Amino acid sequence: MGECPISNTEVVARILNKDWFDEGKLMHVAFTLRQGETYLSVNRPAISTFEEDVKSFVITHPSYAFDENTMGFRCASLNVGDVRNIQVELDERMIKVEVEVEPRNTHVKSHAGIFTRYKNKNLKMGDSISDNDTKVCYSADAILLKVRLQLLRMAKY
Repeated sequence: MGECPISNTEVVARILNKDWFDEGKLMHVAFTLRQGETYLSVNRPAISTFEEDVKSFVITHPSYAFDENTMGFRCASLNVGDVRNIQVELDERMIKVEVEVEPRNTHVKSHAGIFTRYKNKNLKMGDSISDNDTKVCYSADAILLKVRLQLLRMAKY
C-alpha cells in the first residue's frame, strides 16, 4: 500500500549544512543532487516525528549542527504547491519537466523527496535526455541547475 500524497499546502524542510552558506547567505548548492541521487531529501514538519528524525540525523552529521551544544539545526522551508509549479526554460524553450514532492518509505517517517522528472524519468546528474519530437538533446545538469535556482529563490530560512 502506497503512502498518502503530500498536499500542495504542506511545507517541506531541507536540513541545511553549514558549508552551504557564504557570508550568511544560502547558496544554490544546498539544493544540488549528489552523484547518483534521483531526488533531493527533505523532511515534513507536519509529521509528528519530524524533530526527532532531524535531531537524530544532525547528531550523526555534525556539519548540519549550527549549535553543537543543543544540536540545533537550520532548515529551508519550501511550499509543496510552489515546488510543483516550477517551470524550466533552456535556450528560450520551455522544457516540460515535472517537479514532484513525494513521501519516502524509509525508517525516517518524516522523510520525503523532491524529484525532477522528464517524460516520467527521474533525472540525475550526468544524464542526457532527448526530445524525440524536436530532436533536441538536453543536459539533466542544466535542467537540475534551473530547478535548484528556483528552489533557492522560494526557500525561507
